[in-house]
Amino acid sequence: MVLEFRLKSSFALCVLAVCVATGCVLLARQVLFNFIVFSLSDLRSPVSTGALETATGYFPKSARLNARLAEAAISDPVRDLGLASREIDRATKLSPNDYRLQVVLASVEESKQDLMGAEKALREAAALAPSNIDVRWRLANLLLRAGKISDSLVEFRTAVSGEQSLMPITLDLLWRVTGGDLSSLQAVTPANSASSMALACFLLKQGRAGDAARIFEGIDRGSRVAATSSSEFINRLISIGELGQARRLWIDTASSSSDSAEHGATALLVWNGGFESDPIPGLAQFEWNLSDSNYVAIGLDRGTAHQGSRSLRVEFMGKDTTRLDGEIKQRLVLEAGRHYRVEYYVKTRSLVTSEGPRVALGWEGDPGWVPAGPAISAGTEDWRKMEFEFVAPIKGDMAPSSNLTGGLRKNIRGRAATIGGEGARAGWQSWGEPIPVTVKLIRIPKYSYDDPMRGTIWFDDFTINEIGRE
Repeated sequence: MVLEFRLKSSFALCVLAVCVATGCVLLARQVLFNFIVFSLSDLRSPVSTGALETATGYFPKSARLNARLAEAAISDPVRDLGLASREIDRATKLSPNDYRLQVVLASVEESKQDLMGAEKALREAAALAPSNIDVRWRLANLLLRAGKISDSLVEFRTAVSGEQSLMPITLDLLWRVTGGDLSSLQAVTPANSASSMALACFLLKQGRAGDAARIFEGIDRGSRVAATSSSEFINRLISIGELGQARRLWIDTASSSSDSAEHGATALLVWNGGFESDPIPGLAQFEWNLSDSNYVAIGLDRGTAHQGSRSLRVEFMGKDTTRLDGEIKQRLVLEAGRHYRVEYYVKTRSLVTSEGPRVALGWEGDPGWVPAGPAISAGTEDWRKMEFEFVAPIKGDMAPSSNLTGGLRKNIRGRAATIGGEGARAGWQSWGEPIPVTVKLIRIPKYSYDDPMRGTIWFDDFTINEIGRE
């Protein structure tokens, strides 16, 4: 539909022209007003206090300009708190429902050392914008500065719940203010896995391994498995010498309910000895680590097993002077000075070798400590049990350096009998402490050349058990 107006008199045309001109002037004034106000109130634009005072003289009813002038007055090297108070008072009266003006009012009140007034303004801002994280964060910090720690914890938790990235700085701040009070740190931690993980990692960095471990353990297993920080947490435990905690938490994380039923208590010594469990990506600290080399191809065999459904298959590539040292290995945590027995099952097919490989253990503290089982014989043979015994190494000058033999057993008894003297106590200071060792498959050629090695070996059902305390 089209409406047409026919103006036949010159007076009507003049009236119309005046109306149009007036509308254009008013529109232009509004555009200019908006441009000036938005430009001067933009915090990203540096504007002097004098320029803002001039602008508010022209536009005295702009709440945003008044608030910006109040902010400028308290941020200048020479503060004018009187001007700031007048301007923010005017701004809040012009726009009482704008939470941002209440935030500025809080800054002005705090500049005047009126913490109660600042708290009142921020609580008003929080009431106007209850989901605004910045307001909650400001209120939490103000309450903390005012010594109202309990009240601040509520606001910190609200802020962190809305913005996870605030978690580290919140924990660090409260750690320093409360002297490491765990209940305060837990009070600001939201009830979700990511926040609990952040708290556990923070406590570990502060040297509170026991508290960190308890919090980590309280996170549901699925979240621990999915979190990349789980691996970092366990690695840090290992690096600071908390081997027992690291191993226990790793097993708790890696174990499903079926794993727990299968492995039972023996999982604390050797994990997945029957090769029935699949490795978890990113959690390799105490898992079997398998890697092919020029001499062997290593993999799981789902059709051959001593028990269960899988075993470890090692295919030799027919290369001369075959050398193995770490292609198959697992990190263990044992107790120093304890007596253990390793048991495992071996099957061979068409194995050709001048000297078969051995299952052995190693310890970084003493390269000469390499207790090992018997060499695997050439030929074809069905599953048979192999075993050997050893004493876990002891830090210091009393570490045994070979398999447990009669002479070594006697030597250990003799040394243990002297415990009680000062020298003996110094030597045995690490007795019974967790110590990292590695179980692995080795073959170190005796000569610079030996004949090519061929055939296949299967391994299954590894166990390690403590059999006595010498």
